[in-house]
Amino acid sequence: MDHDDRRRALARAAVDAVAASGLDGVKLSDIARAAGVTTGALAHYFADKDAVLAAALEEVCSRLLLRLEADGARIRIEDIANALPLDKASMKDWRVWLAYWGRAPFSESLRAIHQQYYQEIEDALTAGIAKASKTPRFVAAAIIAAVDGVGTRATLEPEAWPPERQRALLSTLLGPLFAGLKFKPA
Repeated sequence: MDHDDRRRALARAAVDAVAASGLDGVKLSDIARAAGVTTGALAHYFADKDAVLAAALEEVCSRLLLRLEADGARIRIEDIANALPLDKASMKDWRVWLAYWGRAPFSESLRAIHQQYYQEIEDALTAGIAKASKTPRFVAAAIIAAVDGVGTRATLEPEAWPPERQRALLSTLLGPLFAGLKFKPA
């Protein structure tokens, strides 16, 4: 395993550990245990705990951006629904995202990281609807707000928000918005 692959594997383990214990409760030893390595091995790849935690957030955002990729040039509500916490893996990602989100208003560095990733998500959505809307960035921001709302509720109340309910509400929220988009036939 090369250096970058090992860092990503450790970041995935950090996602698991943060999802289980939260940012305040997670320890380097928890992350090392989840990765099946020693804390010394973590230190070889990351300068400190903050660097490991930043890598975990990066891993979550990378997976989110992959789930948001549209089928071809036309983005659909179904594509966007893939960003919701619909299964155990994406629920872990949401738990990590919200753990960072809760601390971002009080931390300049976390706020900057969140702003960067929100910008990347908005850019990806804007690109998917650019030819179909006169205001693609505004539409992208509305999509993000809808996903954040449904995803947050589903993360905080998973038993009340099964995947079908998440998809249905997202479709209800985005349906009128998408009805106004003018996609050209492929």
